[in-house]
Formats: sequence, structure tokens, C-alpha cells
Amino acid sequence: MQIMKISALNTAQAFQRRLRDNEKVEYKHDTIRQAYDFLGIKDVSMIMHGTCFPVSKNDMGVGSPFNALSRDVVEFEKLHGFTSNQLGPLGEINRRDISPYASTVWAKNKLFIDLNSLSTDAYANLISDEKLAQYAVQYDDRDNIDTYSKFYEAFENYDKVLEEAYENFILKVRTRDPKALELNKEYSAFKAAHGQRVMKEGIFNALSQVYGTDNFEKWESEIDRNLPQLLDERNLKALERYKYLMNRNGKDIGLYCFSQFLINKQMKEHKDFRKRAGFNYNADQLVGTSKVEEYIYKDAFMKNMRMGCPYGPHGPQLWDFPVPDPNKLFKANGSLGPAGEFIQAKLESALEDCENVRIDHVFGLINPYIYDKNTISYDNNGKLELNKLKAGFMSDLKGADPKGNYFKILEKIIIPTMKRYGLEPDDAIWEDLGAYPPGFAELFYGKLKLPGITELSYTRAEDAREKNNKGNNWSYLGSHDSLPGIKYVNEDGKMHDWTWAADYLSGYLNSDPVRGEERKAFESKIINNPMERLKAKFADVFLSSNKIQISFSDFFGIDKVYNYGGVKADTNWKLRLNRNFEDLYYKNLSSDNPTAMNLPEILKIAVRARMDRMIVNQINTNPKDVEHYRNTLNARMQPLLDRLEKYSQILKEKE
Repeated sequence: MQIMKISALNTAQAFQRRLRDNEKVEYKHDTIRQAYDFLGIKDVSMIMHGTCFPVSKNDMGVGSPFNALSRDVVEFEKLHGFTSNQLGPLGEINRRDISPYASTVWAKNKLFIDLNSLSTDAYANLISDEKLAQYAVQYDDRDNIDTYSKFYEAFENYDKVLEEAYENFILKVRTRDPKALELNKEYSAFKAAHGQRVMKEGIFNALSQVYGTDNFEKWESEIDRNLPQLLDERNLKALERYKYLMNRNGKDIGLYCFSQFLINKQMKEHKDFRKRAGFNYNADQLVGTSKVEEYIYKDAFMKNMRMGCPYGPHGPQLWDFPVPDPNKLFKANGSLGPAGEFIQAKLESALEDCENVRIDHVFGLINPYIYDKNTISYDNNGKLELNKLKAGFMSDLKGADPKGNYFKILEKIIIPTMKRYGLEPDDAIWEDLGAYPPGFAELFYGKLKLPGITELSYTRAEDAREKNNKGNNWSYLGSHDSLPGIKYVNEDGKMHDWTWAADYLSGYLNSDPVRGEERKAFESKIINNPMERLKAKFADVFLSSNKIQISFSDFFGIDKVYNYGGVKADTNWKLRLNRNFEDLYYKNLSSDNPTAMNLPEILKIAVRARMDRMIVNQINTNPKDVEHYRNTLNARMQPLLDRLEKYSQILKEKE
């Protein structure tokens, strides 16, 4: 059975049933929140990367989690029970690779700047709304809830708009415009705090243009290859080179610095808004490091060694990430060395930007797979010659980490930093998916007892709670690298997989022995209906842990893939919401073939299943009192079940 694609839904304004103002409190607090409390759920986070956010007007081709419409998205997510949003990495990307996982650490993505705000008094009216409208990208799919970012248009538009805004800023400051002078005070404070680093990043960008590559090891000038370090040493030739570059490229470097000021200002303003709203953004801290950070903090890394992953479709994955030097993590007195300071500063940056953090590929902070880049060679067929590659887990390579310092990173750097920012390590998102390196499980799960991630596409809630730190893992059906649920069940044959099996789901979700007929009816309903099977599987997810993540494509019922993990595709990283996302969400639910998530409908299944598990436990522990226990529990929970049913039907109404 093929589920109707969301793009085929009737989009006439009459066919939607939004929650009314007098319903929202009961829906949010007395229904969704009470269901979460009964299920023991602490956090529910939407996985939606920054560029996936919609834009209200003057769309430059890409979304931002810090623009004006993002605040409506936050309020929408809050209404529907979400406590946070899992962003992707927030660093700068480029035209060569738009993946957020190839971005920078400290330099923020200028495409996240809300250009519309630059036409307001708060930003000294640096550019007119009319000028922004001239650059706005036209979309012809506004009747769809989803669209695709146009990155290359966006890069060009942002370059043009920011250049004009910067020129206007300089002119307005020179002519003593009061609003520009106020903005300049903030800019001066930003430069005082971050100017040295941002200036070095700007120089790196300028030299990358000069040499036509950001691989600084290939730059012909030794001074240019080592300029940040030589400047710190006050080397005379380096100072002369710096003055020359500033004279020649000063405008470009100044524009870069000003752009970084703008995005940092807007990120702080948005964080203030989230604090008032009681909503969190989860940062995504990269395990890797970009060329610009390696260039500036060269002393923190091992020479010639790079980080990768031992397993891939064609052998090891050679990520080409520099490796923080284990011998420079800690000084003799126990304080942090250059590599330790670098790792700590990465996490501090993430927690200054956001309230929580996802630690990408946590193996890389305990026992990374590393290789000598000078031993990479390929045969005549382009196949990696593994017999010549010097590679392995750090603990297995003789002399790589003689003091075992990498096994101390979490305890001595990561966890203390989290606590300093008020984040409990159990609440962070630790990405532990994959084959464990030696010593990982003993430290991570054994000694530190940290939670990981449970992917319910490949397991059952019945097994997950016992295996995932007693429900303390973050659980999801799919991530930013996964197929959306409706595509999964329709096209991937997963309805026949044991984790999606109708007999398992009907049995686990209806386990009270007296509900045998209901169990049979439930199995009959889901056995040949992919959409009903998907609802049952999401109920399974809500029973698996106290922390849940749901991808935006699943919640909004989108049948397109945000990123095909490990596969190159033209559409990778481009899927995003349209500006009329809220109207179209409700229209989807009220259609004849809804694909979006009707949360109260799913939670009702999960709550009833949790009640059944409690009754089964009573049967096993005190069978004489079962009937009284069942009747008391049913009477106590019936009002919540009624409200869940009420709102599941309201969301289906055609207005």
C-alpha cells in the first residue's frame, strides 16, 4: 500500500483544523505533558538542522535556526510537546562541500544570518527591504510543506548583501549615525573578545584564495604556512607579511569579521529568546576539525596522523581529520596542554551557543581510529592498499599514546566542562553508534555509566530499556541520516523486519491478557497498513526511553530524505520546511490520507501499552490483587486516555 505523498494533499485554506487558543493549554499541559509524565519521558527533541528552518520573507535560498520565523517554529514545537531541537553543526560551510559535518568549529555559518533584521533599527538599517527583495529567491512549490535549499544562490546572495551592508555600516559610522554608533559599540566588544582568532581566520581565507586551496601544507611560502604561530612569536617577517595582507585584503578580512559579529549577535539574541521560552537548542559538536582550526592551532595536533573510521563499504573511511596530540593533552602538573585546551574550547563554544550538546562519534574522544597520511596508496584499480597503510586504534599503535591520556579526556575535560555550564552528562546526546574500539565499553558504560543512542529501526522497545542504561539513552526511529518513516515502510520492505513485526507490536502494545480481542484487532489493523504500522512503531519508540528524538521529516510527514548517509546525492543536506509549514501540517492531518504525526493518537497507544505492562507486572508479583489493581488503574488513567482521544480526533477534523 503506497501512502499518499504530502505534495498531493489538498491545500485549500478551508481544509485545516488548527488548535484554538482555548484548547492549547489543555492540549499541551493536561494531555501531551501528562502522557509524557506517565510514560516517564523527560525530553523530546526534534531533529532539524539549521538550514531546514523556514524563512518568512526575502528568502535567500537557505533556512536559519536564528531567523524571525524560527521563533514561530520553536513555539510550534513547544505546543506539540517538544522540549528541544537537535541542530546540526553550526560552523561555516563552503561551495565545495555543503555538508554541516565538513564545517568549521568556531567560525559560524554566515548563511544563518537573518538578513531581514539588517533592515531594522536594531541593525542601523544597514540595507533596505527593497534591496533584499531584489535578491530573494523565487520558489514555485509553496503549496508543499517541504522544499529544497538553493545553496549556490544563497552563497552568492549573502556575499552581495553582506558586502553592501558592511559598506553602509562603515559609511554610517563615519557620518556619526546614532544607530550605527550603537551597533559599533557591540562590534568593538566582539572584536575585543574574539578579534585575534577571527582575524587569523580571515587571513586564512585570504591566503586560501591566493593559493587556490585551503590545504595550507601546499602553500609555497613557509611564512604563510606558519603565519599564526609566527605572529604569536612576533616574528618580524611575519609581521611584515601581516601588514601587507591587511593592506591588500583588509576589506575582505573586515567583512568576514563583521559577518561573524552579526551571526554571533543574532545567536545570542536567539538564546535569550529560548531562555524566556523555556526551550533548548542542542548543538552538534564535531569530532573532526577543519583546515582553518588546524592552521591556527597547529601545535595541538599529531604530525602526519589523521582520524578516520575502520569500517566502511570499501574498507576504512579516511576522514582526513587532524588528531589532537595525546602527549599534549595534559601538562606534567595535570593542567591542560595545547591539545586539551583545544578540546575544551570546542565544547565551551558549543555550550555557549546552545543549551545542550550532541557529541559526534564519541569513540574519537576515547580511542580513535588513526592512520598515517603518508602511508596512503592505491593500486592501479584505485583500491586502497591496506597492507601499506599504517593505521589502527590509538591504543593499538605502539608509542601513539604511551600514557593512555585519551582514556582520560571524558573524565578530565568533557564532563567537568559540561558541569561547569550546568549540563548533566546524562542529559547530553552521546553518539555511540558503531563498532566499539578496545576499552570503550569498559570506560563509557562501565566506569562512567554514560547513556548512548538507541535506534529503534533496528531494535525493539521490549529489549531497549534493559540494554540502554535503564531507559536513559536517547531513542529515535531515525536520524538526519535515515530514511523517513513513511519511506521506510513503503519502499524498504521493513514491514517484514522482526523489529517492525505486526505480531510483536500488537503483543507488546496490548499485553494485558484480558485485552486479547483488542490485541487481535490491533494486529489486523496494522498488518497490511504501512501508516498504521508506523504509528505502532512510534508508540514503541515512546516506550523505549525517557529521552526521545523525532526527525522533522517524520513529524511533518515528509517522504523525502534529508541526507543519504554515506552516499552522495544531489539532494543531500537540502531538504527544508516551507514558510507555511504550520498550515500545511494541520492540513495533512485532516486529509483523507494523513502522513504527519498525530502525537496524541500515538501517545494514547503508548499510554495504554504502559498500563498493560504495569498490570502484567502486578500479575507476576501479586496475582491475587490484579482485578482491583486493573480497575483502579483504568479509572485513574481514563481521563487522560479520553483527552488523548479527543485531541487525536480534533487534529483530524476538517474545518
